[in-house]
Amino acid sequence: MDIFGEALLAFKNGNRSTFYLKDEKGEKHLYNLAERFRPYSKLNKSEKKLVSLSHGDILDVGCGTGNIIPTLNKRGSVVGIDISPRVIEVAKKNGCNNCIVANIFSYKPNRKFDTITFFGNNLGIGGTVDKTEKLLQNLKHLLKRDGQILAITHNYNAGNYKEMILTPIWKNRHGSKFDWLIFNNNFLSKLCLEQNLKLQVISTSWKYRLVRIRKV
Repeated sequence: MDIFGEALLAFKNGNRSTFYLKDEKGEKHLYNLAERFRPYSKLNKSEKKLVSLSHGDILDVGCGTGNIIPTLNKRGSVVGIDISPRVIEVAKKNGCNNCIVANIFSYKPNRKFDTITFFGNNLGIGGTVDKTEKLLQNLKHLLKRDGQILAITHNYNAGNYKEMILTPIWKNRHGSKFDWLIFNNNFLSKLCLEQNLKLQVISTSWKYRLVRIRKV
């Protein structure tokens, strides 16, 4: 059930119903849908830095509503992908016709990319360590020889990593559970090295890290 896409589409049409993510302990965390509609001027420093480092053929993974696509379009030739058909519907309503429905784990385009971007801690979409290893492997095959992966990750320091099971809740309806992974920088660096990738920290704030990953 694509409840997240439904909520974003409703938000665009003026429905401000609250969206939550419930963790495995049963605690509900408010998810601010408005963040998915921010213009470039409202991005934080890490996000703006990520945009400035992007160039060439660009793949934006988890493009969402496409709010960052117009700015990325100024940096190169962009394709945005998201697994949710309703989210892509919102992106197209926002004028982003270069956004398509696709799953990064099975996405096989007919070209490689200079830059692959992950905003919003989207590098955690693997959900587990094993799937994150597969994610990095897939990303490596999508990169040009001198290509780069640019990602904003949570500044997590409570251990090597944490596998989470989250349940979306909107208008008292529960969506399908999904896995999410957060990790510290050393652990991510280790996963990268196993795939012959090298991680570089570009900037760090109290909440986020901006990292660049390249082929060794």
